[in-house]
Amino acid sequence: MKHATIQGRFVRHNATQRSGFSLLELLVASIVMSIICVVVMPVIMSSTDAYAVARDTRSDTDRVLYALERAARIVREAPFAADESGLSVQTANSTQFILTNGSGFRLSGTDFELLKPGGQASLLCEDVTGIQLTYFDDSGNPLVIVNPAQVHRVNLRIESGLVVLEMYALPRSWIGMGGS
Repeated sequence: MKHATIQGRFVRHNATQRSGFSLLELLVASIVMSIICVVVMPVIMSSTDAYAVARDTRSDTDRVLYALERAARIVREAPFAADESGLSVQTANSTQFILTNGSGFRLSGTDFELLKPGGQASLLCEDVTGIQLTYFDDSGNPLVIVNPAQVHRVNLRIESGLVVLEMYALPRSWIGMGGS
């Protein structure tokens, strides 16, 4: 055995002492890490996919909700006709609500459009798979034939992909009219 002197002390060098990893130990560590990665990666990937689906669904919901709220605002702000016989509605059916001044909303193909006075259209929501407008009288009964004098409440329903939102709107013109 060799001895060396460092600052007056004896230090032994052992030939069997090592200061690193053997190739076998590195190979075992690599295999263990690979197994852990194989187990953990599907979990990470599924959470990433779930996040993407949730983000897309939230985006679709926001888009449809915006269109639904704008349509409900038009119904709420619908004025009375000049002769006060009812709402100033030109066309009211299951896919459109148009006032006598040309403003309103409608479904055109898969585009839900906002109509400005005069009838100029602007896109509110695209990729709409369906809308349903249901009109109710002052007793809450659905109207089979829409008569603007009888419309007291409108149920708006918009579908786009997996998102389906529904809202009731009450025209403010009827407030204070005693339900006539």
